[in-house]
Amino acid sequence: MSETLAQTIKLVFGSEGGYVNHPRDPGGATKYGITAATLGAARRLGRKATPDEVKGLTLAEAARILDRQYAQPLRYRELPAGLDYALFDYAVNSGPAQAVKTLQRLLAVEADGILGLKTLEAIRKHEIAGLIDSLQDARLRFLRGLKTWPTFGKGWSARIAHVRETALHLAGGVATAIPQPPAGLETATPADAKVSSTITGKGTIVATIGTASATIGAAKDALQPITGNGGVVDIVFALLVAGGSVAAIAGLVVIAYRQARHREASA
Repeated sequence: MSETLAQTIKLVFGSEGGYVNHPRDPGGATKYGITAATLGAARRLGRKATPDEVKGLTLAEAARILDRQYAQPLRYRELPAGLDYALFDYAVNSGPAQAVKTLQRLLAVEADGILGLKTLEAIRKHEIAGLIDSLQDARLRFLRGLKTWPTFGKGWSARIAHVRETALHLAGGVATAIPQPPAGLETATPADAKVSSTITGKGTIVATIGTASATIGAAKDALQPITGNGGVVDIVFALLVAGGSVAAIAGLVVIAYRQARHREASA
């Protein structure tokens, strides 16, 4: 694997995060951007992978799958710097065919979802920074048309802003200035969900607290294998453990408070 592709996969891992299984995500159980269906196909299981199988996916296997099933069909190694990352991230998020078709429409070539010689030739005739910008604009329009936009739109918007900035840095040869992925929004969690003013809002509170705990848990899972050296990682790991406890306690306190308010209103 080339150094450039390894860097791109690392950036995608930063945006995708660890294990998630959001009930409104049609992809179902996902880890490092690899869905249950993708993992099942990669392992030739003849079925979708189970949530436990997805949860057990390692970074090394995920990187191999992203290379074989995304980078190679995209002809990643033949793409200009910056556009390679922008198209790759789009493909992991929405599928290679969708990403390529969007790019092809911008290039005014046949949108067949296959990145071939004609598409590569058209890319070479375009100014790359402008093409990256246009691709992110078109990607955002596509996502806004999805029925899951109200749930994941805030996270998707943050992700696209990050991809745009990073890809433009890469296109300009400024690899040392790559920004970090947006914290807390990489898995498109419904952070802007409104809480009901009645006890029925308890379900929304639980879902929000649960999402926060899941995000903390994913970070703990990722850090645990490299703890134990007495360094900064150990400190971060300890804070995440404490954070998980605080999230759980906060959930119980909020629920108890709303129950009390509901009883007062009913009296």
